[in-house]
Amino acid sequence: MVLLSSVALVQSSEENLIAISKDQSSTSLAMAELGIARYRELLNNNRVLAVYSLNHPDWGWTTNNISNQTCDVISNAAGGWADTNPTTGWRDITLNENDFGVDFNDDGDQTDPAVEIGSYKLVNYIYDNDDDSNTAVDDIDTDEDGIFDQTDDAANPDNPKGILTVQGRDSDDGSIAQIQVNIPIGVNIEDLNSLDPGIWIHQENLTSPGTIPAPSGNIVLYKQSTGSNRCADTTLAGGIPAIRDPRDLPPLVTLPDPTPFSPLVAADKINTLESDGGASSDDISGDPRYDAVENEIILGTLAVGEVQNSDDTAAGYTGDDRYYYYVGTALGTPTDLTINDGQSLITDGTAKVIIYVDGNLNINGNVNITNSSDDATSKFLEIHVTGNVTIDGPGTVDIKGLIHAPQGTVTLSNAPIVNLTGSIWANNWTSNGTVNLTTSDYEFYSITPERTPNPLTYAPTGWEQQEVD
Repeated sequence: MVLLSSVALVQSSEENLIAISKDQSSTSLAMAELGIARYRELLNNNRVLAVYSLNHPDWGWTTNNISNQTCDVISNAAGGWADTNPTTGWRDITLNENDFGVDFNDDGDQTDPAVEIGSYKLVNYIYDNDDDSNTAVDDIDTDEDGIFDQTDDAANPDNPKGILTVQGRDSDDGSIAQIQVNIPIGVNIEDLNSLDPGIWIHQENLTSPGTIPAPSGNIVLYKQSTGSNRCADTTLAGGIPAIRDPRDLPPLVTLPDPTPFSPLVAADKINTLESDGGASSDDISGDPRYDAVENEIILGTLAVGEVQNSDDTAAGYTGDDRYYYYVGTALGTPTDLTINDGQSLITDGTAKVIIYVDGNLNINGNVNITNSSDDATSKFLEIHVTGNVTIDGPGTVDIKGLIHAPQGTVTLSNAPIVNLTGSIWANNWTSNGTVNLTTSDYEFYSITPERTPNPLTYAPTGWEQQEVD
């Protein structure tokens, strides 16, 4: 009888231990599953991360740090999203017992606030773009430099995916479970076409937007400098809707021939546009094409000696029909482009014109910057500015095209009225004027914004519980 009792006691203890072990295992497993959900949410909110492996402290290659292009703060500091340290990397899960009426910490009280029930931690994230079975290294295509290409990757037969590994921990006994999943990655090919901002300002906190009647189309601001979600939609003064986007402005257009031009010769595939800034006599009226009767310059209709098909290459004409005009001296000294009251700078409505201002752009009074055809969209005229853009009123300025000053500030002073059909992109913005923004004919210009198509993450597949190292 004693022997039978001992055997029964041992069996009962084993069953109890197994039950406890299963309970502990299920808790840590649940924490790992919750961690998978939280990190997938992170990828959805910061989709640029989905196509970069976690092989750098700031979640990005050492040569391509992308942490500044995320809405959440991605940090490898203690408790940060990219912290994989076995001691500091755990992110706690707490519940309020008042909301659930459950004794989470087994103290007989079901109303304890903020009870910790477990935690989760990132182990690794690998972007696998070539179906290589070696997932210990970054498998991204080296010839793509991390860019998720809408033509190559959208139809990639190797099924691009993110391999996400997360651990979960039970707060009671410290037991740990580990789960690895595959997150299929696709691409929305309309992403780039549907977000071409009318006003795009790379500025953390826009304090002087001026008047931009709402609704006003796409106004994109840079991320906020603080907060858990630095890309939250915002409303400017007067109810102006704006969205925040952490990606950088596009660079200046690449000219057909290198700068500085010293001097321009007939072989160069670019034209000059003469102007100096400031004084009333130093404006576009000094250019040989200026029509003193109409007070205008028409670009695209070639004058004697101008270059047609100015983006020809050694391999042959690219077929883009763009006409390039450079504002600057032969030695590359910055020179302003100034358009004064009553003057017009227009295109012929057929050619696509790009003006590269190696200096500042000054617009004073009533000015017309557009094209001579109502059928021509804003993509027919681009003005790229290395410096600042100043629009000085009073007066009305009509713009149909793109003004792009990625390193400069756009300043609207003395209450000008700007009728903008197209886009103004700049590093900073300050205004006491009014911008009436028309976005009906958005088109991409000669530059492609440095926004790769945002990848889409789909429901995780291939759930695998792994042994914890």
